[in-house]
Amino acid sequence: MLNWIKFLSVFLLSLFVMITIFVLYQANKPFTFSEDAAIEVVMNAGELVDVDNTTSYRGNASLITVYGTDRKGKYKALLVDEKTNEIVRTVTPSKGITKQQATAIVKKEKLVKKILHTSLGMEKERLLWEVSYIGENDSLNYVYLNFTDGKWQKQIMNL
Repeated sequence: MLNWIKFLSVFLLSLFVMITIFVLYQANKPFTFSEDAAIEVVMNAGELVDVDNTTSYRGNASLITVYGTDRKGKYKALLVDEKTNEIVRTVTPSKGITKQQATAIVKKEKLVKKILHTSLGMEKERLLWEVSYIGENDSLNYVYLNFTDGKWQKQIMNL
């Protein structure tokens, strides 16, 4: 009888772990698919020969930013519309503030416990950095900085 209880306990625990892994995998699948599709669009268009990183931006439009180098060895960021799979903008990152500078500006101005993410995006044809962070009172905050000069565009605080 004791062996059956052990077997049943191990079986149920294993089943629980397997179901949890499956659910987490399925939940992450759309994001991975979107990023893979954006990379494929950029590579097929011949815009980049090497991809370093991707980030997602969810504003008025859902954009995937693909970072990499082109044929001439220049570092670029391409914004791809997630719905249409079209490249909507090509950006030279050196012409604006960097991700690290955007994060530093927010840390200097606000009381930040933890930076969650920093993403390059676009609103009304204007490039901006979206910085999300956990504030001093454990609240979720979003700050939007102008890409070219780092000036504040918009803040969504205490969510």
